[in-house]
Amino acid sequence: MAVEHSNKTDPDEQILRGVIERVTFRNPENGYAVLQLAVPDRIDRLTVVGNCFDVNIGTHVIVRGTFINHPKFGRQFSARSITETAPETPDALIRYLGSGLVKGIGEKTAAKIVAEFGTETMEILLRTPEKIGAIEGVGEHRALLLAQHFAGQQEMREILRFLIEHNMSQNLALKIYERYGSMAVETLTKDPYILARTAGIRGVGFLTADSIAMNLGLKPHSPQRIKAGIYYALEKSVDDGHCFLAWNQLAERSRELLQLSTDIELEPFLEALIEEGGVINDESAIYLRHLHRAEKFVASFIAPRCTPYETPQIDEYLVDNCLKAAEEELKIEFSREQREAVLSATKHPLLIITGGPGCGKTTIIKALALLFKMAHKRLALAAPTGRAAQRMSQVCSMNASTIHRLLRYDPTTGGFIYGINEPLEIDALIIDETSMVDLMLAKDLFSAIPKGASIILVGDKDQLPSVGPGRVFGDLLALTQIKTISLSRLFRRAEESAINATAHSINSGIVPSIAEPDGKVKSDAYLIRKSDAGEAAALVESLVADQIPRKFGIASHEIMVLTPSNRGPLGTLALNKQLQAKINPPGILDIEQELQVGETIFRVGDRVCQRVNNYQIDAQGVFNGDTGTIYNVNKPDRCLTVELWDGRLVKYTSSDLLQLSHAYAITVHRSQGSEIPCVVLALHESHYTLLERQLIYTGVTRAKRLLIIVGSKHALQIACRRTSTSRRCTRLKERIVAALT
Repeated sequence: MAVEHSNKTDPDEQILRGVIERVTFRNPENGYAVLQLAVPDRIDRLTVVGNCFDVNIGTHVIVRGTFINHPKFGRQFSARSITETAPETPDALIRYLGSGLVKGIGEKTAAKIVAEFGTETMEILLRTPEKIGAIEGVGEHRALLLAQHFAGQQEMREILRFLIEHNMSQNLALKIYERYGSMAVETLTKDPYILARTAGIRGVGFLTADSIAMNLGLKPHSPQRIKAGIYYALEKSVDDGHCFLAWNQLAERSRELLQLSTDIELEPFLEALIEEGGVINDESAIYLRHLHRAEKFVASFIAPRCTPYETPQIDEYLVDNCLKAAEEELKIEFSREQREAVLSATKHPLLIITGGPGCGKTTIIKALALLFKMAHKRLALAAPTGRAAQRMSQVCSMNASTIHRLLRYDPTTGGFIYGINEPLEIDALIIDETSMVDLMLAKDLFSAIPKGASIILVGDKDQLPSVGPGRVFGDLLALTQIKTISLSRLFRRAEESAINATAHSINSGIVPSIAEPDGKVKSDAYLIRKSDAGEAAALVESLVADQIPRKFGIASHEIMVLTPSNRGPLGTLALNKQLQAKINPPGILDIEQELQVGETIFRVGDRVCQRVNNYQIDAQGVFNGDTGTIYNVNKPDRCLTVELWDGRLVKYTSSDLLQLSHAYAITVHRSQGSEIPCVVLALHESHYTLLERQLIYTGVTRAKRLLIIVGSKHALQIACRRTSTSRRCTRLKERIVAALT
């Protein structure tokens, strides 16, 4: 066998040379392939698995990697790299040229070519292809096509070799070559940080680009690196909810990221970024350009809607009839606040309704939907998440959608169909869970609302702010110029709902009095104390898999574990592994019904969660926070089908799999907008930096029927008494005030 020892640190790594005799499988999206390789001195063909740019039968390759034993397919060679090389022997040349590279040239014609030129065939093909064309059965055109193909393959080999030699994985090298082609080396040598900024190569951020830059010999103090670092630091601040950073904040973050001393002046590099147009300096507030535009637009949209209508849009007599009809249907009597909210919706182009759980927000939404229907107004209902939209639809007995679906994403343009040039055909719009709407989504939504339409924004001001940049709902609530109805009356009595009583206590900064299970007290909220994080994790597993279904009759799939963090023994990563092993363990299903993606194993029956918005994967899109269950696994094609919460079956190909995570346990942030029958909330001192009032209030208010807090009383005390310490950098409120003066 043609085996060479590698000079890599892995003592088991080997280098093999051979010819591809069969392509069993290749995924064009990520280059993953299963090849049958003919290796000299080996009778049977060798199965090679790995990533490669393009492969053909008859191609000569060099593969680097190690032998592995697959549980089903047996001994295989797992290749770290698969590199095409030129054929050398006459037989190899015949097989290569006659493998179908050019239509009309088979093995017989290839044999004629090699018989004429021997081992110099490839050199002649590159330098004087007309000599090849003179051979009977070839012709000038076919010879030229052969020469172009081989030249292209040679160029690709050289570029890939260059990239891999500079410590890039073969998979990344393939993506770079596919994006830049023959300009790959020149482009990266000039500015490797372009990979993070504009290349659109998934999985490549500043840190990866920086590693590549260092391997290419770029100096730590180079202008490209410093500019890229400043831009990346500004981008990362968006993850903290900021719309901008003050220059001193940005400079501090940039220096820490780039590990630069204060001797190096950063202002010239910021000025260069501003001149290039990607960054805006607005009175010492440094914005990414798109966020600056969005904030200005939202302010310009809100300001004129702070003024009431000259006359109510709906007759007050009709409002009274609507309220009576709603009271009869719901068998309730509206409070003064609720009546004022319904009436205000007819008098103001923009109305905000806010209140905690049990204060009647849902009842008002139903009454408003009935009112606009009775008035023959075109009404749209929407929410940031599918779950919240589904709840609106059920309550109001009319269609509701996510904001993304309402605006209709257009994959050809990468934007929404409805917008400033094509507004929605509506007279009124009600948005629920508005606290989840970030600045960019607000900009997209408001740009699609026609000038005369009424907008009602409903939400809980005490919940966590949006995951994305800005504090839109909070900023609007802070403006006295906007008509706001704050619901304070609690309709569901505290003794009937310990969940609500717990939520209101937390919101008031008071440590709630929660029942501890003793077999005597019956409640819908409990605290089970566990000071040790490992013991708490074991209890969470037991509660979900056994105790809650058995004692309360709530099925495991109706229970959601919420936790502040992804890391640690009580983080989502550890809890999901434990819960999967308990609820959906290996061995029950055939091995073909599971698929490993990185360190995660997905099995049929697993509960999963979408982590980013994906508009292309399905006609209706799949959005951040959408949950579902794995319905089917196609292991050979490395894809799986998920049955989403709304019943849709969505196929995930290999390029989309990294967007999924297990959802037996999710973070409190990701649970926003959900209404869950049973919540098990993990709280512990190990979550110390994340423990704060808004977070646990949001977690508690997700529970509909049963809440169980597992952890320490001390952690609960910390969270209740600590308000959010991080203030988001936003100037939306100031911009609206300036527009009103």
